[in-house]
Amino acid sequence: MRDDGRVPRHRELVPLRWSDSDVYGHVNNVIILRLLEEARVAALREDFLEETPSADGTALLVARQEIEYLAPLISRPEPVAIDLWVTRIGASDFELGYEVLDESQGLIYARAETTLFTFDRKAQAPRRLREKERRMLNDLAGEPIRWRRRREKTVAS
Repeated sequence: MRDDGRVPRHRELVPLRWSDSDVYGHVNNVIILRLLEEARVAALREDFLEETPSADGTALLVARQEIEYLAPLISRPEPVAIDLWVTRIGASDFELGYEVLDESQGLIYARAETTLFTFDRKAQAPRRLREKERRMLNDLAGEPIRWRRRREKTVAS
């Protein structure tokens, strides 16, 4: 546990590429999702991703993603920090929370959450999380995402 009482998060430093910028000089919103993917793959590689994927192995598939952009990420030579942690664990799925940030400036560019599920490629169906996977996910368990602009949904009449 950290001094502020929060559970520690896993941090990945993801480099930005020149092509990540749009005409306004900031990192495009779609690229932010790619950066999250790079951080997720790096963080989960050892426990979930096979070195040589096979047709009868396991896939880790995205079921849902939600993202809230809080500040523009301006293109820069330094990598961007992405903190990630587990916000929920189910039978065959789990959710990862993320913050894309610059700690030196105290700035959070985006918050996001991804629902992932384990998929048996041979059976072509979701599979239950294994005990080793569950232990690793529990080690990363943390608080739920604190969405800034969550609103109740209403149906227009």
